[in-house]
Amino acid sequence: MIGRLRGCLVAQDPDRVIVETGAGVGYEVLIAPRALTELPSVGSEVTLHIHTQVAETAITLYGFLQEQDKRLFRVVQTVSGIGPKLALAVVGTTEPTALAEAIAREDIPGLTRIPGLGKKTAARLCIDLKDKLDRFLVPAGLGDRAVLSAAGSEPAAVDDARAALAALGYNGKEIKKALTAAAPLKSDTVQTLLKRALKALSPG
Repeated sequence: MIGRLRGCLVAQDPDRVIVETGAGVGYEVLIAPRALTELPSVGSEVTLHIHTQVAETAITLYGFLQEQDKRLFRVVQTVSGIGPKLALAVVGTTEPTALAEAIAREDIPGLTRIPGLGKKTAARLCIDLKDKLDRFLVPAGLGDRAVLSAAGSEPAAVDDARAALAALGYNGKEIKKALTAAAPLKSDTVQTLLKRALKALSPG
């Protein structure tokens, strides 16, 4: 299986690119619209994180500029009714953090703005994944850290959760309300606190 490609970007179309490796072989890779806008110019070196999809009639390569996007692509495909093409549209039109936040809030209207994603599939996406995407909700550098408070002070996870909520676009008033409702504990990690805060911000 191909997991990563590094080589010269020799061609770019609206939905795919060709990357030529040092062996002189050109690989056709399907790629999402969001990634296309971030690619270097044709003729430049590029590195793509690859998901190899094997079917009876074809082997298809799906490429991502970030490893996180590839991981999310694979998670999204675990939902019934979502194949690789729709998963590419889901991951390729929305940043991982924004997508995870929309799923956590069960934002069906927002999710159905993704091309090809209907209401029923969007609802299934929320049901199946809302408790599995915590690591995508936290900005880089905060995800795997279990943070405890100093004696007599506010739990340290609060600062990181506050920064994460700000990165998701919430204003100061909303953040304060959410963190108060979440009732931070000394045992909280960023993920557990952020999950309760997002639940407090969810309508209804």
